[in-house]
Amino acid sequence: MSRGLDYSRASTARVYNYYLGGKSWSRVDKEAAEKVIRSAPDAPEVARENLRFAGRAASWAVSAYGIRQVIDIGVGIVDDVPIPAVEECVLEAAPDAVVVAFDHDEVVLAHGRALRPGYGGVLRGDVTDLDSIFDHPAAVDLFDANRPMVVVLAAVLHFIGQASEVMAGLRVRLAPGSVVVLSHATSTDTSGDRVGGITQAYEGASSSIIFRYEEEIKALAHGWDILTPPGLVDVQRWAPNQSCSLPSQGTVRVVGMAAVLPASQLEQPQGGAR
Repeated sequence: MSRGLDYSRASTARVYNYYLGGKSWSRVDKEAAEKVIRSAPDAPEVARENLRFAGRAASWAVSAYGIRQVIDIGVGIVDDVPIPAVEECVLEAAPDAVVVAFDHDEVVLAHGRALRPGYGGVLRGDVTDLDSIFDHPAAVDLFDANRPMVVVLAAVLHFIGQASEVMAGLRVRLAPGSVVVLSHATSTDTSGDRVGGITQAYEGASSSIIFRYEEEIKALAHGWDILTPPGLVDVQRWAPNQSCSLPSQGTVRVVGMAAVLPASQLEQPQGGAR
């Protein structure tokens, strides 16, 4: 066990890794994950669809808008799971793109240092302190804040009370034409018992989960143009060409969207945001 790493309580990153079929979790993480699964049996599949959504949407954004810098905030531990990570999807679509990952979980940071030496590891950054990301000394030479970026917030903001402040902060920091890829657990069409059960399962973990209604999640994109179609939909159904027709999950919903920071000079791709 590494010094400074807390294995006494569940880590949201390690719980997510458990859902995804990884091996970077401990007993307390498994216990928390199994509590969620008892309330929502399809939680692991929803988590996997969430990761697929993040990679699909980020790779679409770099292709559609020619953006070549991507920031993956709250990247978690995804190296040992059988699903391509955001970085892999983006680099397949645009080999010349730069992907920079941030997280504040000590386990994620240690994992990144150990297993991703070619990637440069995962940089320490907290979504509630955007200066820690955009002013990170190791990142200032990796991306240009004056040019459009893709920012990925996959299953991050439902752990943040001040989610609207985060989005407002991104809006003033990012260049016009930037794209945010966002997914969030929703209480819309999710039973109250399951919301309560999942919320209780995360009590005592490194972060508590906050379910929001779909309209509240859409409101987070105030000042952005949500790509419509597909709009805000279940993550497994998100596709700009509406090619994904998978049904919604039965017990818990995570919805996703891509939103563009408006710019009059930005050429919209076919089926672009409006």
